Amino acid sequence: MNYVGLHVHTHYSLFDGVATPKEYVDRASALGMPAIAITDHGTLSGHREMYRMAKEKGIKPILGLEGYMCADISDKRDKSEREGQQDLVYNHIILLAKNKLGLENLNKISELSWTDGFFKKPRFDFDILQKYREGIIVTSACPSSVIVKALEEEEFALAKKYIQWFKDTFGSDYYIEVMPHNEAQINKYLIELADEFSIKVVVTPDCHHVDQSQREIQEFKLLLNTHGKVNKEATYEKSKKQPDMMKRLDYLYGEDRQITFNKFDIHLLSYEEIKAAMEAQGIDRADIYSNTMLLADTVEDYGIEEGLNLLPVQYKSPDKQLRKIAFEGLEAKGLSNNEEYVTRIEEELEIIKDKKFAPYFLVVQSMIAWAKKERIMVGPGRGSAAGSLVCYSLGITDVDPLKYGLLFFRFINPERNDFPDIDTDIQDSRRDEVKDYLVRQYRHVASIATFLQFKDKGVVRDVARVLNIPLTDVNKVLKMVDTWDEYCTSKSTREFREKYPEVEKYGDQLRGRIRGTGIHAAGVVTSKDPIFRYAPMETRSAPGSDERIPVVGVDMEEAERIGLIKIDALGLKTLSVIQDAVAMIKENHYKDIDLESLDLADSKVYEMLSDGYTKGVFQCEATPYTNLLVKMGVKNFNELAASNALVRPGAMNTIGKDYIARKHGKQNVSYSHQIMKPFTEDTYGCILYQEQVMQACVHLGQMSMSEADKVRKIIGKKKDAKEFDVFKDKFVSGASAYISPNDAKDLWHDFEAHAGYSFNKSHAVAYSTLSYWTAWLKYYYPLEFMFALLKNEKDKDNRTGYLIEAKRMGIPVKLPHINDSDFDFKIEGKGIRFGLTAIKYISNNIAEKYIAARPFRSYKEVEEFTFTKGNGVNSRALQAMNMIGALTFPDNERNDTQIKENLYEYLNLPEFNITIPSHYYAFIQDVCDFEEKGSYILMGMVKAIKRGTGWSRVEVLDKTGSVGIFDDEGTTIETGRTYLILANDNRIVSAVPADEIKTSSNALVKFLSYKQLPFTEEEMFVVSFKPRVTKTGKKMASLTLADTSRDLHSITVFPTSFAKAYMNLEEGKSYKFGFGKTKDGTVTLEDIHVG
Repeated sequence: MNYVGLHVHTHYSLFDGVATPKEYVDRASALGMPAIAITDHGTLSGHREMYRMAKEKGIKPILGLEGYMCADISDKRDKSEREGQQDLVYNHIILLAKNKLGLENLNKISELSWTDGFFKKPRFDFDILQKYREGIIVTSACPSSVIVKALEEEEFALAKKYIQWFKDTFGSDYYIEVMPHNEAQINKYLIELADEFSIKVVVTPDCHHVDQSQREIQEFKLLLNTHGKVNKEATYEKSKKQPDMMKRLDYLYGEDRQITFNKFDIHLLSYEEIKAAMEAQGIDRADIYSNTMLLADTVEDYGIEEGLNLLPVQYKSPDKQLRKIAFEGLEAKGLSNNEEYVTRIEEELEIIKDKKFAPYFLVVQSMIAWAKKERIMVGPGRGSAAGSLVCYSLGITDVDPLKYGLLFFRFINPERNDFPDIDTDIQDSRRDEVKDYLVRQYRHVASIATFLQFKDKGVVRDVARVLNIPLTDVNKVLKMVDTWDEYCTSKSTREFREKYPEVEKYGDQLRGRIRGTGIHAAGVVTSKDPIFRYAPMETRSAPGSDERIPVVGVDMEEAERIGLIKIDALGLKTLSVIQDAVAMIKENHYKDIDLESLDLADSKVYEMLSDGYTKGVFQCEATPYTNLLVKMGVKNFNELAASNALVRPGAMNTIGKDYIARKHGKQNVSYSHQIMKPFTEDTYGCILYQEQVMQACVHLGQMSMSEADKVRKIIGKKKDAKEFDVFKDKFVSGASAYISPNDAKDLWHDFEAHAGYSFNKSHAVAYSTLSYWTAWLKYYYPLEFMFALLKNEKDKDNRTGYLIEAKRMGIPVKLPHINDSDFDFKIEGKGIRFGLTAIKYISNNIAEKYIAARPFRSYKEVEEFTFTKGNGVNSRALQAMNMIGALTFPDNERNDTQIKENLYEYLNLPEFNITIPSHYYAFIQDVCDFEEKGSYILMGMVKAIKRGTGWSRVEVLDKTGSVGIFDDEGTTIETGRTYLILANDNRIVSAVPADEIKTSSNALVKFLSYKQLPFTEEEMFVVSFKPRVTKTGKKMASLTLADTSRDLHSITVFPTSFAKAYMNLEEGKSYKFGFGKTKDGTVTLEDIHVG
């Protein structure tokens, strides 16, 4: 005898389930079950995964739902407005799909529960269930079902009424469900009623985890979901005295907390376990087990298919229509008589036709053409689609692939069956309009679900929260790491891990399990048929809105597996910036700017970038990118595109060094063979791009372009070694016709070595176009560009950087005033004025109220308006405006001291005129003058800190700009504070909070405070001595010395001199030194003359 688990919750039930479909299938198989169900709460998202896993294991999948049922979905009274157990917002019920039609109806019921019935939960009612009853099996569910609720109150007549309805509606496909954790009396009532109505009884374990090993992490998930409150006086340390984790949780949160499974066995019980549990209640009936098998036998295979062709087709002949539009576009660009372009487009169209991709291209073309017609800014291209001439001619991209040597085969390989991926950047402020267009045009459109997992720092925080580990300890350790692996291996977390070992144990068990759901940032799917026929449909709250939008209830990979092709319309803020800048240029200068016709060879633009003035320039403004541009000294567009590839992690330290050396004439430009010159000449013979790898395989290795694309993928993803070796042998054989076999092998080795760093040239060219556009606007129209940047930047820290850049560029930035400011930033004369919503505590709604009521003639009028009931504003807004001078009137004069003190608090605008001895400023340097080599004294606010294993990068901001400087992994520097900083060779060696300078005994402060230096010309003053440990564990130090001219000197203390220096040197004192110098010019400490 055995039974089948018919009531099973996976981690798709979120915090109410912990096991994966695979774990359940493996457990069911091990227990000898012939089938296994999935009945997640309110969602069908796990169906396809369960179906695949079960099929692979050779057991029958039963796809179902534990749904939320109510009497009437239009009844949206809150819980507080309801009375008794028979008037709940919803009750539970189990629905199982009996066959293919049943699965489609189950999908429809679920869709309606999310779209029409959603209130607290996705609900359906009796009418919906009756309408879509065909092919559905119903079981009575758990203690939260309508029948059990009636029995608990001994409302037997009501229970019988419900049972009769279900029997009349579903006949023999209705079952009464009993389970071990029901009260014994409830189970007996259920069996009596089942016998009375001649309804089969099934026993279910109501699984929430796969076996006892997951019991504890299931309880963790419940506590996180219910935001359990720790009992007073309960502490982590005291909890350790409990005998096991379940007892610890009872101690911390109480045994009778809101929701707990601590008293139940709710895993997938074996037949022996469930039989023993039922017999303990006095229930000894063989049919409750055999009926589960009979039910499973009635379930047919669902015939779930993958790789369906679901794209909407609006033309009888999509291929002809695509060809027509493509050649019209080619003609509009004046290229229809160019044989090279005609040949290329014919080749691309033939491949697209053969792959049946034409409908996809037409959908994307329609979307982009509509957006451009509506004056919605669309990016010039993104990803490998920029390598397609068809995309260029259709207006999907604005990059000519032949001009830049971009490859169609990087985009579509005719020997692969996966759909191409056309990612499109859309002006973020109007992206929703594009999505609305798709809905109107194609009807069956949905966003794509995402499933958030327990991972990285988040899982550390989650486990620590459950165990009541002191938050100060948690925050401290998480400053040191970003990933789970770093947490588990970093020396900086060792003490924490030893003190709280449970975090690693339970964090590892929770990692990778689902903790929440969301919406894909850009992806939508369209279908020629209603989507619910193939995939579950749900709704989610739209970001920043109470509106619920339709979402296909599977992730991106699963949607693609089904055949629902993702259309990516990514919101890009930079496009909103460009659109606003261009509009303001037209308003101010009466000029229409055509970005596509810009001269991409403007030396002034490249000079600006090479000088490091990159703030606001797309992608280039990141500190590593800016540093790279300065090193490179970009002169043309090809070099700008190369920088986009070289700035990637790892590239700069490998191929990047050769590229820059060759560019500056410090290394000879060479080619493995002249046959490679045409496609590597613009990168000085270096292979930076994946396309260059492909071209080398074709032209030198005599391989086909399809084979070359496979090589690109194999090398980049380190795929199957056997397949890899086949292509290696083929390349070496083909290339040996031009170069020696050993040289061919060396070249292949270079491909492998640089595989992780070679970049998609199509993407580099497309995004560099966007970088150039923003740089051009910044150079020629700085006022309009900086205005657009500030208007669209919602991150206060980033906005602060832009305000400082505007000041550097000589653009006056005016503080807000209640009578002069708009909601947002605006151009006023030759300057920019702050908007009211930039002020802390002033929302759009509050700003609207004040703007509607102005002009105000006095502070008293503003005050009276603020305190008048019903005006929708508050005293906090009044105080905030007053603190930064926005309420300056004759009866409330401007207080400059007060404004300076509150700029950062209320506008996030740093005030750098901190009170320090005036002569300090003679030695403090501007951030804009900072270089990686040498010693610098800076004073600025710490904007952000990025941490990695063994290091941190501190971003320091002053009125001239910002710079990232390295510090120790466990830096004690805090964001938001202003520091006096000594940096030595791009590392912070001393940092004093500005508000502690007066009382500080730090040697840097001591050095700056001397008006006359108390040491002789033969001596040098020790400003800083900072030890560090090398990768091999040896000790060395950075030493900063000052001479009598107050010049700073950066000295390296190698391990051979470290002990003497450490024992004899003291910061803030003077000594005589002996120095050496390495071949690369590094000054080293050789001797200390101690008097």
